[in-house]
Amino acid sequence: MRGHILIVDPARVDILYNPIKDGLLDRGHRVTRHLSVDEFLSDSASRADADVLFGLGVRIDRELMASMPRLRAVMSPVTGTDGIDERGASELRVLVGNGQVPENTESMAEATVMLMLAAIYDLHGSEEVLRQNRGHPPQVAARMIKGKIVGLIGFGQIARAVAHRLEGWGVRIQICTPRVRSPLPPAAERVELDELLSKSDIVSVLCPLTEETRGMLSAPRLALLKPGAIFVNTARGGIVDEAALASLVRSGRIRNVAIDVFETEPPLRDNPLRQLDPSQAILTPHMVGHTVESIEALPPAAIESVARVLNAEPPLYVRNPEIVPQWKRRWAGSS
Repeated sequence: MRGHILIVDPARVDILYNPIKDGLLDRGHRVTRHLSVDEFLSDSASRADADVLFGLGVRIDRELMASMPRLRAVMSPVTGTDGIDERGASELRVLVGNGQVPENTESMAEATVMLMLAAIYDLHGSEEVLRQNRGHPPQVAARMIKGKIVGLIGFGQIARAVAHRLEGWGVRIQICTPRVRSPLPPAAERVELDELLSKSDIVSVLCPLTEETRGMLSAPRLALLKPGAIFVNTARGGIVDEAALASLVRSGRIRNVAIDVFETEPPLRDNPLRQLDPSQAILTPHMVGHTVESIEALPPAAIESVARVLNAEPPLYVRNPEIVPQWKRRWAGSS
């Protein structure tokens, strides 16, 4: 079945949406791409007959989806589904799909472990010794990860891949997650968030940004962090109080941070995390896990998911699989 695919792309993510659009056009689909939210909202005709809606970093709420009578699925080309009202989509029997390709999961897991090691081994500090032609310091800052407690906030596919990569490193893993869909690794235990923050030597944020997790790591919560801890965030910036986190680093309460995501992206120059000394903060612009392999894998997955949706089959990666039976009954025979 050929369909109408609507893309809302105010961030102009050409590296993903250009090949997705070209691939869909090659397969005979009609594609409308809006580069601003206002342009999208004013195009009622496109919304009226769109079968699939792609959105990244835009608000797609229940009311908007309800105004699209032919809508089968809302898709994110990447793992994150920020801005998509997943509960509202489920109520409307609209599938939510994303780009949880193995290459992305594995790249993000590798990058997260890299940041943990760079932080605990004081990579920036060692670089500065050479850059400034200083002699070997009387005391070293690097520490082994062996024997440490690593706390993972969230336990989705990326967090599981992180835990798998830490097997054999001699670490204990604490996990905070609202639900566990499969057995935990042998060296892992499930704990409440406050216990994880107070006991972990390394805290890694790996949960999605939802209404429940937005602002979850507030100033009072961050104050529970173990003295000298390392804080890593490769999930979403809106989960963390950035000013409070920066204050803890400046005060010496926690050792340093490694941050790839920010509440406002790109982060403003006056963002408190950007004011930290480089020896205290590893900061990257939401791309530390973007590898050639992961970027190349995303467009084909998105194109294949569209084909499946138009043939009344769920996309490759589904965020609300519980509605698949009702969804398939609704669209059966219309492909």
